Amino acid sequence: MNKIYQEINTRTNGKYDGLRFSEIVLGDCATVTVSCRKEDRAFVNTNAREIESLLSNICAFHIPIKIKISDASPTQNELRAAVVKFTDKFSYVSSIIHTIAVDTENGYRVRMKMHDAMYEFAKNDYLPRLDEFLKNKYVDSIELAVDTVKFSESGTVYAATSGEKKEYSIKNAQPIIGALTPESARSIASITENAYNLTACGVYAMPTSFSSKGGRRYDRFVLYDGDAVLQCRFSPESGVSLADPSLLGKTVCVFGNAEYDAMRNEASLAVRELSVCDIDDIRAVQSVPVPKQYAIISPKPYEEYVQSSMFDGGFDTPPALNGSFVVFDFETTGLSVLHDKPTEIGAVKVVDGKLTESFCTLINPRRPIPQEVAIKTGITDEMVKGQPLFEDILPDFYKFSYGCSFVCHNISFDFPFLLKAGNRCGYAFGDRRTFDTMSIAPIAIPGIQKLSLDRVLEGLGLINDNAHRALSDAVATAKAFVAMHRILAKK
Repeated sequence: MNKIYQEINTRTNGKYDGLRFSEIVLGDCATVTVSCRKEDRAFVNTNAREIESLLSNICAFHIPIKIKISDASPTQNELRAAVVKFTDKFSYVSSIIHTIAVDTENGYRVRMKMHDAMYEFAKNDYLPRLDEFLKNKYVDSIELAVDTVKFSESGTVYAATSGEKKEYSIKNAQPIIGALTPESARSIASITENAYNLTACGVYAMPTSFSSKGGRRYDRFVLYDGDAVLQCRFSPESGVSLADPSLLGKTVCVFGNAEYDAMRNEASLAVRELSVCDIDDIRAVQSVPVPKQYAIISPKPYEEYVQSSMFDGGFDTPPALNGSFVVFDFETTGLSVLHDKPTEIGAVKVVDGKLTESFCTLINPRRPIPQEVAIKTGITDEMVKGQPLFEDILPDFYKFSYGCSFVCHNISFDFPFLLKAGNRCGYAFGDRRTFDTMSIAPIAIPGIQKLSLDRVLEGLGLINDNAHRALSDAVATAKAFVAMHRILAKK
């Protein structure tokens, strides 16, 4: 396209220097997008016939030409969206999309981060093409800045690309359960088969205590290593629990028997021993400053018209409800945290037992939604087309949930999606307290046989009017969370 721009200005002595010819779409006619500043729109309209004639002559079109005018001075969000869309065409650099940042306060600047090996390819292919694309699309000069890093300096919690690192060296192991003091441990991503007496390592998150229907207690937590998550289960003995908030964000190694679910591409481990340790190549994501304002999705005041008297905070708040909680739910393309993506997030904030704000948006998963999933959730490919990416709304959700504990129904499904995205984008979610309404239900609702959200709500006399949509499920879970703690406070 630059050749068209150059030829037109050569023939007209620079008359159209303030225009860019950013796109041609061929059909019954050739639709040419002419990008210009807002103040130049009248100039383009006045000279439309001359521009069409020049384009027809230079491009040798034998079909009519139609001019479409677009703004060549983008907003911050428009510029980032254009760069993300362009980047998505290059599969070998598409993983950097979450690092793309745009500054428009002092001119236009696009900054991104990639590791040095990727940069060696990108500097001769992707980056020159991106620079050409931006020059063709926008009148104003746009600076490209690339921060090259080694794996160990990356913004993720681990040093190697998921699946590449097979084993880590362990130092300074301090046993919590058992006498585990290994010199090395398997990476989570390398666990792709059933294994006995396996030692693995990662960052500790999501401690939750459960009770089985028979009253037997057990603990659940996850270890994470970048994109990989290991679901861990421990049966407490002698009153010792591994659902320990003091372990949040610490690197640990665990010993036990592993099971691998090939359908979900997810490993789990029955833990027998655990030690806190030092691992040179793994570290927890550090909290970043809270964004000053919401960029894409802003929360809304929570309004309740049904059963409002039960959840308006007009009661003595049980101690367990003191503080701030964010109850959230995802709808996704499938069940694998490694391969599937969210299509919707819904969340509600509960402060001292009162539902105060809601947060909700559809999400573009950048992949087709399976038909059976679309039937279940009602979310179709057409609905998510043009919606923000998960990485784009993550700063807003980080701001919305900052300083709050997390609550879900079956949190071991939803939380890893948030954890994985936060790790990649540099937002710390793994250091939060987490609660699961599924773990509270057997204690609060005597005799309950099934722990699905619908059955828990039925046991509490509550209704979910729009099941399998994220906000409705999040609100229903929040109500169950409040109601069950009020029941437990009376026991």
